[in-house]
Amino acid sequence: MIFVAMSITLSGCVSTGPTQSAVSADEAEKITEELTQLSSPWGKASLTKDTAHLKRIWADDFSYIGADGTVYDEKANLALYEDDPNTYTSAANTAFNVRVFSKNFAVTDGDNYVLGKDKDGKPFSKKWRFTNVWVRENGKWKVVAGHASELK
Repeated sequence: MIFVAMSITLSGCVSTGPTQSAVSADEAEKITEELTQLSSPWGKASLTKDTAHLKRIWADDFSYIGADGTVYDEKANLALYEDDPNTYTSAANTAFNVRVFSKNFAVTDGDNYVLGKDKDGKPFSKKWRFTNVWVRENGKWKVVAGHASELK
Protein backbone atom coordinates (compact mmCIF):
# COMPACT_ATOMS: atom_id res chain seq x y z
CA MET A 1 0.00 0.00 0.00
CA ILE A 2 1.32 3.47 -0.85
CA PHE A 3 1.05 6.19 1.79
CA VAL A 4 2.15 9.14 -0.27
CA ALA A 5 0.36 11.89 -2.07
CA MET A 6 -0.50 10.85 -5.60
CA SER A 7 -1.96 12.94 -8.34
CA ILE A 8 -2.71 13.07 -12.00
CA THR A 9 -4.27 16.48 -11.85
CA LEU A 10 -4.07 19.17 -9.23
CA SER A 11 -7.29 20.98 -8.62
CA GLY A 12 -9.01 22.90 -5.92
CA CYS A 13 -7.59 25.83 -4.05
CA VAL A 14 -3.99 26.86 -4.43
CA SER A 15 -3.51 29.25 -1.58
CA THR A 16 -0.65 31.59 -1.01
CA GLY A 17 -2.50 32.72 2.15
CA PRO A 18 -1.41 35.37 4.62
CA THR A 19 1.60 33.38 5.81
CA GLN A 20 4.29 34.74 3.49
CA SER A 21 5.25 37.92 5.28
CA ALA A 22 8.90 37.20 4.45
CA VAL A 23 8.33 37.20 0.68
CA SER A 24 6.55 39.44 -1.79
CA ALA A 25 3.24 38.40 -3.32
CA ASP A 26 4.99 37.88 -6.68
CA GLU A 27 7.63 35.61 -5.11
CA ALA A 28 4.96 33.66 -3.22
CA GLU A 29 3.07 33.11 -6.47
CA LYS A 30 6.24 31.87 -8.23
CA ILE A 31 6.96 29.46 -5.37
CA THR A 32 3.35 28.26 -5.41
CA GLU A 33 3.55 27.55 -9.14
CA GLU A 34 6.87 25.74 -8.80
CA LEU A 35 5.72 23.53 -5.92
CA THR A 36 2.47 22.75 -7.71
CA GLN A 37 4.47 21.66 -10.78
CA LEU A 38 6.83 19.55 -8.65
CA SER A 39 3.93 17.88 -6.82
CA SER A 40 2.11 16.72 -9.95
CA PRO A 41 4.68 14.17 -11.17
CA TRP A 42 4.87 12.73 -7.65
CA GLY A 43 1.34 11.48 -8.14
CA LYS A 44 2.07 10.16 -11.60
CA ALA A 45 4.95 8.09 -10.20
CA SER A 46 2.47 5.66 -8.67
CA LEU A 47 1.07 5.03 -12.14
CA THR A 48 4.34 5.00 -14.04
CA LYS A 49 6.68 3.65 -11.34
CA ASP A 50 8.96 6.55 -12.29
CA THR A 51 10.91 6.95 -9.07
CA ALA A 52 13.52 9.21 -10.69
CA HIS A 53 11.37 12.27 -10.03
CA LEU A 54 10.90 11.27 -6.40
CA LYS A 55 14.65 10.91 -5.97
CA ARG A 56 15.06 14.45 -7.33
CA ILE A 57 12.48 16.07 -5.05
CA TRP A 58 13.03 14.12 -1.82
CA ALA A 59 15.82 15.39 0.45
CA ASP A 60 18.59 13.01 1.44
CA ASP A 61 17.13 12.84 4.95
CA PHE A 62 13.52 12.63 3.70
CA SER A 63 11.01 10.93 5.99
CA TYR A 64 7.35 10.14 5.50
CA ILE A 65 4.85 9.01 8.11
CA GLY A 66 2.31 6.54 6.81
CA ALA A 67 -1.30 6.26 7.93
CA ASP A 68 -0.39 3.54 10.43
CA GLY A 69 2.34 5.68 12.01
CA THR A 70 5.26 3.94 10.31
CA VAL A 71 8.12 6.31 9.51
CA TYR A 72 9.67 5.65 6.10
CA ASP A 73 13.03 6.99 4.98
CA GLU A 74 13.71 7.66 1.31
CA LYS A 75 14.79 4.10 0.53
CA ALA A 76 11.78 2.51 2.25
CA ASN A 77 9.34 4.93 0.65
CA LEU A 78 10.79 4.30 -2.81
CA ALA A 79 10.30 0.57 -2.18
CA LEU A 80 6.58 1.23 -1.62
CA TYR A 81 6.38 2.41 -5.23
CA GLU A 82 8.67 -0.20 -6.70
CA ASP A 83 7.06 -3.15 -4.88
CA ASP A 84 3.43 -2.01 -5.00
CA PRO A 85 1.30 -4.84 -6.46
CA ASN A 86 -1.74 -2.57 -6.99
CA THR A 87 -2.80 -1.25 -10.38
CA TYR A 88 -3.93 2.37 -10.36
CA THR A 89 -6.49 3.59 -12.86
CA SER A 90 -7.07 7.07 -11.47
CA ALA A 91 -5.53 9.44 -8.96
CA ALA A 92 -6.16 13.09 -8.26
CA ASN A 93 -5.36 15.69 -5.63
CA THR A 94 -8.09 18.09 -4.61
CA ALA A 95 -8.11 20.99 -2.20
CA PHE A 96 -4.38 21.36 -2.92
CA ASN A 97 -2.81 24.21 -0.99
CA VAL A 98 0.62 25.81 -0.92
CA ARG A 99 1.54 27.94 2.08
CA VAL A 100 4.73 29.92 1.59
CA PHE A 101 6.48 30.93 4.81
CA SER A 102 9.74 32.24 3.36
CA LYS A 103 11.72 32.13 0.14
CA ASN A 104 13.13 28.77 1.27
CA PHE A 105 10.30 27.16 3.26
CA ALA A 106 6.77 26.08 2.32
CA VAL A 107 4.13 23.52 3.22
CA THR A 108 1.74 21.80 0.81
CA ASP A 109 -1.36 19.85 1.74
CA GLY A 110 -4.47 18.45 0.20
CA ASP A 111 -6.69 15.45 -0.32
CA ASN A 112 -5.84 12.61 -2.65
CA TYR A 113 -8.23 10.15 -4.24
CA VAL A 114 -7.05 6.90 -5.83
CA LEU A 115 -8.90 4.22 -7.74
CA GLY A 116 -7.54 0.91 -8.90
CA LYS A 117 -7.37 -2.82 -8.36
CA ASP A 118 -5.41 -4.75 -5.79
CA LYS A 119 -3.14 -7.69 -6.62
CA ASP A 120 -6.18 -10.02 -6.62
CA GLY A 121 -8.10 -7.80 -9.05
CA LYS A 122 -10.47 -6.42 -6.42
CA PRO A 123 -11.41 -2.78 -7.15
CA PHE A 124 -10.61 -0.16 -4.52
CA SER A 125 -11.23 3.50 -3.93
CA LYS A 126 -9.29 5.36 -1.25
CA LYS A 127 -9.03 8.90 -0.01
CA TRP A 128 -5.97 10.32 1.73
CA ARG A 129 -5.15 13.64 3.38
CA PHE A 130 -1.49 14.65 3.11
CA THR A 131 0.97 17.29 4.22
CA ASN A 132 4.45 17.83 2.75
CA VAL A 133 7.18 20.11 4.07
CA TRP A 134 9.40 21.73 1.42
CA VAL A 135 12.79 23.42 1.89
CA ARG A 136 14.79 25.13 -0.84
CA GLU A 137 18.50 24.32 -0.68
CA ASN A 138 21.02 25.44 -3.28
CA GLY A 139 18.15 26.77 -5.39
CA LYS A 140 16.25 23.45 -5.50
CA TRP A 141 13.05 22.59 -3.66
CA LYS A 142 13.14 19.32 -1.69
CA VAL A 143 10.56 17.56 0.46
CA VAL A 144 12.09 16.96 3.88
CA ALA A 145 9.07 15.39 5.57
CA GLY A 146 5.49 14.42 4.96
CA HIS A 147 2.48 12.57 6.29
CA ALA A 148 -0.59 10.93 4.82
CA SER A 149 -3.71 9.76 6.66
CA GLU A 150 -6.36 7.58 5.09
CA LEU A 151 -9.84 9.06 5.34
CA LYS A 152 -12.81 6.77 5.76
